[in-house]
Amino acid sequence: MSAYPHPPRRNIDYSRLMSDTWRLVWRHKFLWFFGFFAAGSTSIGGGNFDYSSSSQQNGRGAQSSTSRQIEDWVTAHLTLLLILAAAAVVLLILLWLWSIVCRGAVIGSVRDRRRDKPISFGSAFSRGRESFWRLLLFDLFLLLLVVCLMVILLALILMVVFLAAAAGDAGRVILVLLGLWLLTFIGFGMGYLFCCALLFLPWILISTIVIFATRAVVLESLRPMAALRRSFRLIMDNLTHVLFLFLISVGLSIAAAIIMVMAGGVSAIPAIIAWVVAYNQSWTVLTIVIASVLLILPLTVFIVAAALMNTYFTAYWTIGFDKIAGYEPADEPKAPNVKPHSMPGAAPS
Repeated sequence: MSAYPHPPRRNIDYSRLMSDTWRLVWRHKFLWFFGFFAAGSTSIGGGNFDYSSSSQQNGRGAQSSTSRQIEDWVTAHLTLLLILAAAAVVLLILLWLWSIVCRGAVIGSVRDRRRDKPISFGSAFSRGRESFWRLLLFDLFLLLLVVCLMVILLALILMVVFLAAAAGDAGRVILVLLGLWLLTFIGFGMGYLFCCALLFLPWILISTIVIFATRAVVLESLRPMAALRRSFRLIMDNLTHVLFLFLISVGLSIAAAIIMVMAGGVSAIPAIIAWVVAYNQSWTVLTIVIASVLLILPLTVFIVAAALMNTYFTAYWTIGFDKIAGYEPADEPKAPNVKPHSMPGAAPS
């Protein structure tokens, strides 16, 4: 494993970090395409519809009839549903793989631009393709850790259930001993856990370790375990700066979410008016078409805002990583603007 410097940063100008990130992201808008997918998550929402009848007696019969119709339809179209489910799984896997490419593209391009190298759509794609296998291995490693933790938790739950249901008196004795041990552990550990804000600080640490380890994988070509060790050491050596970076990112995320909601709401006003008109005119074809077309505006606003926000935060943490890891010089503190005092006896100027 290569040795990397771990210099504690003397000073980081956070306002300059935010402004530099904004200028970089705004001047290279092609990164927004990669940034939109770089978050690596896809959510598909559906509508919930509630139908009710004024007659409770007829309601039960209608509900039973509807249930039978749904069961019959599912049985008749089971093959189609399985094909659609398989297609959805394949699509999600492809989106996840593409998000890995996009993540590496944004991170690598930000590093290149900060080193005054020219970047383009093609160079960004090359950076993403270059780091694809390392990031894929890193994601699979994290997934394996999560699965192992879930298996351990499930095993503990099954052990408790087995002891309570099948082991008789001996099992109850073991459960009592385990309960006493757990109470003792909680009693001595609660004070420490509450001092650490119970879950807040550990989650900050875990998420920041993953963020920095991702950049170590892309920018330093490290394997998963080496990247996690590298990230943990960087954070421990620069805990105050990392905490400030995290808190600033939380504040920026809240502000960005508010702006996205306001922009989406304003852009959706014409579509809302069009749908109201369509409702009042008994859903004529022309009004439905116009209202549907006007939905493109808020959808476009949301996509562009999400792409900009994802790109900004990916670049923000990449620049922060480079500053903390020593790849960029420390920001010198601003000198106070103090007028020099005149020496006694000196002639006034």
